[in-house]
Amino acid sequence: MILAHGVGSRADLPVEPWLFAYGAAFALLISFAALRLLWPRPRLAAAAEGSPAPAGLDGAARIGGVVLQVVAVVLFVATLVAAWIGPDSVADNLAPTALYIAFWVGLQLLSPLVGDVWRRANPLWLLAAGLDRIRGRHPDTSAATGWWASHWPAALGLLAFLWLELAYFEPASLTAVALFLSGYTIFVLAGAARFGAGWVRTGDGFAVLLSLLAALAPLHRDAAGRLRWRVPGAGLATVAVRPGTLAVVVVVLGGTTFDGVTRTQRWSDLAGGRREWELTAVSSLGLALTIAAVALAYLVAVRLVGWLAGDDVDVAAQADRWAPTLIPIALGYTIAHYFSLFVFEGQGFLALLSDPFGEGWDLFGTAGDRIDYTVVTPDRIAYVQVAAIVLGHVAGVVAAHDRAVDRWSHRVAVRSQYPLLGVMVVYTVAGLLLLLNA
Repeated sequence: MILAHGVGSRADLPVEPWLFAYGAAFALLISFAALRLLWPRPRLAAAAEGSPAPAGLDGAARIGGVVLQVVAVVLFVATLVAAWIGPDSVADNLAPTALYIAFWVGLQLLSPLVGDVWRRANPLWLLAAGLDRIRGRHPDTSAATGWWASHWPAALGLLAFLWLELAYFEPASLTAVALFLSGYTIFVLAGAARFGAGWVRTGDGFAVLLSLLAALAPLHRDAAGRLRWRVPGAGLATVAVRPGTLAVVVVVLGGTTFDGVTRTQRWSDLAGGRREWELTAVSSLGLALTIAAVALAYLVAVRLVGWLAGDDVDVAAQADRWAPTLIPIALGYTIAHYFSLFVFEGQGFLALLSDPFGEGWDLFGTAGDRIDYTVVTPDRIAYVQVAAIVLGHVAGVVAAHDRAVDRWSHRVAVRSQYPLLGVMVVYTVAGLLLLLNA
């Protein structure tokens, strides 16, 4: 049931996958050419502040935030309890679907639409903030320094989750889900107890990722807490990059790419006859190598960017500078890989909510609902997947060009962006061919 990603076989697609891939690459080239002519100076930073949202919308958003806090806490507790003592059947247990569908996929889709809603609804932050208030410490502060103040703990936390989801031989195992949720909770709360609740903002991998994705949202709150409108994606110009921020994005991007690798015939031939820990070992190596390949392609590109621009900044600094341009690409890959899963298994989540502990309840009248696999057709899934990847890369090209013209003259900026354009074309074509089972 869980993790049945994708659109199925190549025969399900409305046109040949290579036509999708070539068309997507052409769209990137056209976008780059248009930017060269029509975008001579930076624009995103000026648009990032936006304009005040109507007072009614601000008030509704605050009420919605409180409701989300309550729902998040209740679901977190219910998921943890179900994982430990719920029904033994994965199909009847809330925990795997809540973790992999409602939380992992749902919040990644929600954050780019409405902003960083998880910032205040995160149950781990709420618990840590409550403990800080009891101790007389401000809940938004962090005393972390050095490595602990970076995003590296967050990147490692996400890597652990992706290993469970994509490499472990039984990701929907209730024991595995219970151990992960408990271990991750202890890790984050231990960091918050040591450094303050503010550390959750930088140490919790899910909180960091969702905050980065929220930079794409048309809604955000300014320093005074007021709700504002802005051009979607403009927030990429104001993303605060820390050591490890790039690792967070690359881990997620590499993880979704590996998900595509596992659909190929070659991977099936390699791993098809392996079981349990032997399969886990091979999958772990595949996940690590895929993430490394994604990172290497990006690092080579940014090194060439600096060389073409005559910028003597070292590779690490260059890589951090362009890291926000990968955020929309990561989102595009997430939508492409998880869209069908969310549509189908999301229906199962609504059914499980009515009977979260397998006690025969029907709290919301949905316990008897069954998944309707005809709600979206294979060709529509394919179009959504292609559109997500293409638009994600186009947004990445725009963000990279905007950063380039902000730093260098227009002529130098255009010249410097050829390597990034090249790696984005490679990401696009490879991603689509893997995703569409070419």
